[in-house]
Amino acid sequence: MTAIRTILCPVDFSEATARQIGLAADLCRLFGARLVLHHNVDAAPPAVGVGWMWAHDHPDRPSQSDEESRLRRLLAELPEEIAAEGKLTHGLPATSALRVREAVGADLLVLATHGPGGADHASITGQLLDRASCAVLALHDCGVDGRCPRFDGAEGAEQSLLVPTDLPPERGGALDLAFDLARRLPLRLHLLHVLATTEKSGPPPKDLVEETRARLGALIPAELAGRAEAHVAAGDPGDEIARAAERLEAACIVMGEHTRAPFLRWFTRDTSRDVLFRANCPIWFVPGRAAA
Repeated sequence: MTAIRTILCPVDFSEATARQIGLAADLCRLFGARLVLHHNVDAAPPAVGVGWMWAHDHPDRPSQSDEESRLRRLLAELPEEIAAEGKLTHGLPATSALRVREAVGADLLVLATHGPGGADHASITGQLLDRASCAVLALHDCGVDGRCPRFDGAEGAEQSLLVPTDLPPERGGALDLAFDLARRLPLRLHLLHVLATTEKSGPPPKDLVEETRARLGALIPAELAGRAEAHVAAGDPGDEIARAAERLEAACIVMGEHTRAPFLRWFTRDTSRDVLFRANCPIWFVPGRAAA
């Protein structure tokens, strides 16, 4: 079973912040986790440090700046049943968030990313994906995400979850999380494997496609067989994952994040970054260990 005990939510008070916190709060209820709201003061001196921390029910909350007041208001608006704390830092945004993540032992970061048009935000998101050793759930700006997952367990229409996966899949990665979420919530899983092809190479053989689909189907636990499907696509992985998410009306994509040294990104395409800025739904990146 997935263990999420602490969720870190770095906020910038943009229009996406309310949706970001709402999603994080639902996940806190689902997993019984505590929530840490973090805001970094960009204009502060470059020395990085955690300035202060408080519980949202603490009687002596500091009031030193507008940023503190805004973060305090966000904490006060959270439901009482959610254990919540706040942190304010000064310094480089990504470095500050990573230090806070280490200090609080966060299992999940819930981010709002502002797309490739905002170079600073895109860079921060990329740095956190590169350097964070925990899962990252990235939302887009309001108006970009056509759909957003509900993790509150409320009755309603079944949501679709797209799960791109390698074969063999990573241990302890995206598949395990997706299966666990489907056991807890009314979700329909769509497992997807993309056979990388080009116009020059042509389409893959039909027997390879069927073999791949069968291998995907064999990964589905028996108790989820009626709520999971296997899909095989061919082409550029980033393109095909984004297209599948749109076609299947996925509320969220859950996919593995292959952390590696940044210099390797100069020589290879990164599917996770491609998907981040092509898909119109949130993406849950899950680090995993390579299968033996």
